[in-house]
Amino acid sequence: MAKKPRAKRKPNAENEPAKENSLAVELGRIAKLFALYLMKDVNDEAAKVTRLNAVGFSAAEIAALLEKTVSNVRVQISQAKAKKGE
Repeated sequence: MAKKPRAKRKPNAENEPAKENSLAVELGRIAKLFALYLMKDVNDEAAKVTRLNAVGFSAAEIAALLEKTVSNVRVQISQAKAKKGE
């Protein structure tokens, strides 16, 4: 009896979102570690906000990292920009 050729397996579409989600989680962890490294020698909260904003973290991300409200972070960013312009 002749064997039938096996059909090529299609990539499991159900696992793809899980892999992408896992990658996003890992990148998030790396970003948090980077943020912690940036803030290790800074005691001033405004300086922390300024540094994190300078490297590209959003106001929401900064708020989550520093356990502040997004509004508070936006005000600090705005004040830092105003000071820089003086």
